[in-house]
Amino acid sequence: MKILHIIRNPNDTTPFEIAKSQDSRHDVAVLLLHDAVYAKPGLPTLAASDDAQARGVTAHECVDYDRIVRMLFEYDRVVSW
Repeated sequence: MKILHIIRNPNDTTPFEIAKSQDSRHDVAVLLLHDAVYAKPGLPTLAASDDAQARGVTAHECVDYDRIVRMLFEYDRVVSW
């Protein structure tokens, strides 16, 4: 199963822990929005390009909003935190 976790709060560790626990059994992706682009979750992570650019963050692969919309349909489950 493909699961996309969309995370907005870098201080909430629960979404990162859940994504890590699912990673061994599922195809998991983590998309960071807003201030969550500051997080370093230890998983392959994508960041909204506008949010990362606005905050000067270069640590993640960035995706634009068109790609984010396509991702919403590519994954079996989308969890927004």
